[in-house]
Amino acid sequence: MAEPLPKQYIQVGEHQVSLPPGVSVVSWSLEKVRTQNPRIRVYLGSLRLLDQTNESNYAILHCSPGRLLQIWRRVRRVCQIIQTRLAPTLNEPSLIPALDTARRNAELSYFALNNTVICRLEQYPYRIAEDDITAVRRLLCRSIGRIYEFLRDTFGEIVACDPRSLHDSDYYLSKRFPQDIEEAEWLYASVDKLNDYMREIGSVLMRDLQEVAARLSDEPHLPTQASWHKVEHFLDEVIDGLSPKLKEVLAMTGIRYDEMEPLDEYAFKVPHNCYLLRETYALGRRSIDQLMARPVETLDERTRRIVDLLASHHVISDFLLEVMTRIEHSIEDLLAYVPIWLNAIEGRRALMLTKSPGELPQRATRASRQEPPDKSEHPLAAARTAALGNISKTGVTVPRATRAATRSVQAGARSPVASG
Repeated sequence: MAEPLPKQYIQVGEHQVSLPPGVSVVSWSLEKVRTQNPRIRVYLGSLRLLDQTNESNYAILHCSPGRLLQIWRRVRRVCQIIQTRLAPTLNEPSLIPALDTARRNAELSYFALNNTVICRLEQYPYRIAEDDITAVRRLLCRSIGRIYEFLRDTFGEIVACDPRSLHDSDYYLSKRFPQDIEEAEWLYASVDKLNDYMREIGSVLMRDLQEVAARLSDEPHLPTQASWHKVEHFLDEVIDGLSPKLKEVLAMTGIRYDEMEPLDEYAFKVPHNCYLLRETYALGRRSIDQLMARPVETLDERTRRIVDLLASHHVISDFLLEVMTRIEHSIEDLLAYVPIWLNAIEGRRALMLTKSPGELPQRATRASRQEPPDKSEHPLAAARTAALGNISKTGVTVPRATRAATRSVQAGARSPVASG
């Protein structure tokens, strides 16, 4: 009967680290040279190469074709490295039980990544055809974050199970982590400010728009310049205040593609309708003034002018009411969407994994004072109910919300932390 192997130690810097029972220094040295160190080098090289494509989804969707081609080739290169150099190292078993478990988990994650992400990227050639540019942009937005998640998560688990990890894993794991925290906190703070700004618009400025819209609905008559002044103030606030804030959030690297799509639509649609409303009123006012200034000499001409004025007031008022309804619905959708999105971002922030309740930001502390939701209800559904309740307190009714946007935020709340 073979005697059990005495406890073995390896030297890591100035420290002696014990190996698991049954693992000798010689066998670990061979495994380290053949698989573990090459595996770590491939991980680091892939992460560094992928960091060169660290663009926000908004930047990927709107960058020049030349920049897009650079990002595309680097992502394809990372995929090739994962397939040809990393995957073979994941096939080799380890003598250390914890490290072998991490290796098997990484191998399963690789199979999933290869079948869901890399295979889709391989459907397009290295040189992108002009007809495929839009599809490739969207595919990159969905793929880069997943590739980075795979590399970071599996690499972190493998290095954490390495016997040397107690003393030198910080060298590997701290490269991107501070940046992830900074991006997550920056996104949360920006969306938090956007949420406060949206509530201010909904509680004060939307009332002016709703009052004028109610008068137009009751009486199809072009508003006077004095009554239109409040609407002009609202339009200025949306165009010069809300629109830049939406574009600022869109340009951040922490925003996800599924969250960016509805926000990008609102960032274009809301100011576009505001400009349309302003120009329509100016055109209608000039038309009414010209009709009023037209000289009349006979009763028939006077009657004709009255008919033309009534028709002009009716047509212009109907169109103004339609555009104002579009703006109102868009603002109401944003009022319902942004709090749900903020709750989803808070749920996946990197710092939330380590902070205790006493260290949470002031916004989270205020939220914690609200009534706890029913345990049988999904947390995000409860958050949506609370968000709509807060909006109703401001006096603005929310008849509908963008369902696709809400579903995308719910999906984001259930997925792990991702950049891009």
